[in-house]
Amino acid sequence: MRSSARLGRVQVICFCAVCVLEVLRTPPESAFMKTIGVITGISYVSGIDYYKGINERIAKLLPDGAVMPHNSEMVMVSVDCDVYVRYLKDNDTSGVQEYLAQAAHKLDLVGVDFIVIASNTAHICYSYLRERFPKRPILHIVDCVAKVLPKGKVGLLGTEPTMREGSWIRERLALHGFEVVVPAKEEDRQRCYDIICRELSFEIFSDASRNFFAEMAVELYQCGADAGVILGCTEIELLLRQSDVPDVPLHRSAELHIEAAARIQAGADQLEDYDPQAQVIEAKT
Repeated sequence: MRSSARLGRVQVICFCAVCVLEVLRTPPESAFMKTIGVITGISYVSGIDYYKGINERIAKLLPDGAVMPHNSEMVMVSVDCDVYVRYLKDNDTSGVQEYLAQAAHKLDLVGVDFIVIASNTAHICYSYLRERFPKRPILHIVDCVAKVLPKGKVGLLGTEPTMREGSWIRERLALHGFEVVVPAKEEDRQRCYDIICRELSFEIFSDASRNFFAEMAVELYQCGADAGVILGCTEIELLLRQSDVPDVPLHRSAELHIEAAARIQAGADQLEDYDPQAQVIEAKT
């Protein structure tokens, strides 16, 4: 009798041990989540938007965890926007690249699965960072916008370097087959830049600045931007709403970037789904 009771206890213990091992062998959904590395501080306002937006989307994309919805597994490195903008205003491209490479190096040491740059203009360093850190793919913001753009000519509002002829943003849009229209007057392009640096980067959202960007969007649309207008600065879309220009289709670059980053992190999409060069290779094969 005692031996059979002992045997029963041993069987129960063995069964429990097997259950524990099976639980340990079955990783939670978060174990399959990629780790995002985010370069922010350019400005910190957009970094907050990226952190909040990616987490909100991950909570919806992944099934609920054992206790609560999942958070994004994310590493953020923040840089000093003043240092970054000084390099830009001096047209010191190598200075910008080296400065942002310091942030990317920290993400590389951590071993993130891919990098997101929370800024349109900072993609000036995209090619340089890809060469310096080949194991850390970067989700390009333009690729995320181009994926949803209708065919046609597109307007672009952003910092002065972003809108400049031959800019890295315009070149990337050309890879996707888009012709770009920007504000014709230099003073308008400079005012865009001043508002971004002195107001939007510090969460100052005035009606005067909103009206100015609304006027610019309408002007671009009337000048042939039939595919709509890209808000090509992550802070502009925090100011200008679709309701401000109901007749002009607005494409919110940061929002699309955030959505794509979350989908890739959750495994719903792959980085290659957004890269135009990868798509060309796939089409040829």
